[in-house]
Amino acid sequence: MFPAVPEGLFILTAIRDHYFPASFGQRLPGGQGAPVEVTADSNLFAELRMRRMGAITGRVLDESGIGLPDVPVVAYRARLPLRIAARGVSDDRGVFRVHGLDPGKYWVRSGPQTLDDGTGLLPVFSPEAGETRDARIYPVAVDTETPDADLHAVPGALHRLTVGVQCQPLGAPAAVFLSSETGGQRANTACGESHVFQGLAPAAYEVYGEKQDLSEFGFFEMFVARDELSIVIMAPPPRVNIAFEGIAGPIEPRSSVSLLARRQDLAETGTDREVKWPQAMLAPGHWEFSARTGPGEYVESIASAQGGARRTLRRDRPVDRFDVFIEARQQLGIKVVVSDKAGHVGGSVRSDAKPVPGIPVFLWPVAEQGRRSLRGQLQTLSDVNGQYRFDGLPPGDYRVLATFDLSEADEESMDVARAPVVHVDASQSTNADLVPWSAPY
Repeated sequence: MFPAVPEGLFILTAIRDHYFPASFGQRLPGGQGAPVEVTADSNLFAELRMRRMGAITGRVLDESGIGLPDVPVVAYRARLPLRIAARGVSDDRGVFRVHGLDPGKYWVRSGPQTLDDGTGLLPVFSPEAGETRDARIYPVAVDTETPDADLHAVPGALHRLTVGVQCQPLGAPAAVFLSSETGGQRANTACGESHVFQGLAPAAYEVYGEKQDLSEFGFFEMFVARDELSIVIMAPPPRVNIAFEGIAGPIEPRSSVSLLARRQDLAETGTDREVKWPQAMLAPGHWEFSARTGPGEYVESIASAQGGARRTLRRDRPVDRFDVFIEARQQLGIKVVVSDKAGHVGGSVRSDAKPVPGIPVFLWPVAEQGRRSLRGQLQTLSDVNGQYRFDGLPPGDYRVLATFDLSEADEESMDVARAPVVHVDASQSTNADLVPWSAPY
């Protein structure tokens, strides 16, 4: 019960672990609720039905069709670059259940495992694929389990990687992190010592090290195809000089621009942190940068000031951030190109000639460069008069959609909704009036 609620428009939502949020007026579990108007005479009784998140189930089987226990299983959204969505492990029957999944399409993959007899099992996409192009896609829906995502184990040689830790003073506490597309491991160690990571499948790996007091860091990448010995060399974090440029050349740093960055290894994504300029201290490795700007601006690019493509074991770039590799050296630069010629999109959302207040409006940049500039899709709510507006847009094409039936948009949902395409010119405003879309399911 909510006593003494002030007058206005409100969204009523219930939240519980392992369930989708449920809102008053919500048509679909993945959608959003309709606003409730509260007046001095309001007396609303609302019943909210919550639905479980999706799951994928299956078995890990040997060549004889017998279930294998204790094999790690990973689910990825069926898109590149690979990002782990959830994990599971097979039970004594070889049965696994990966839960807590949003609706969508997924790939399922086993992790490396060493059996009791010493036999190694290589990672494999369901049902028995080495690459995503040959992997089966499993659709996940609300309140359901997607069954029969069986994995047929492939025997193969697993390897050891011995990582030596070089830092000072000897014996100082340190940690080493090993990551691959199937997961990550952490080992506590010390300067001058080493740690052995065992049971590694042939694959690309990243090794990141840090002293416990966070005064020194190290990083390297390698492809493991046999037993290896490598050394992670710790050093103080590099000094990163951040320079701003306009489309026509250098400009003064913009107080309206906030830079955000997060570490991204092969297994996990870190949390965003604000990067102070003109100089910052960042640990070596792969980082994903984004920015917030003023309403008349947008960030064209964020890249290493040294320029040139860096050879990397990673095959795919993020499509909603700018990827920057921080070299393990004392000083380097990052160039941020800012344009003050941003465009705008706005309009009204109406149904039966009446304004629709509080409806989510989604904006999807058609070009990957636009999605990097804007950190993916944008979302806003129409106001009490049904009006909406998006500022700070790079010139280009966008798809616009107003609906209560989605919580986020992507290319597939825009295609299903047949969302119109609008073109934005530099420093210009584009009008796009919308009619609410209802999902057909």
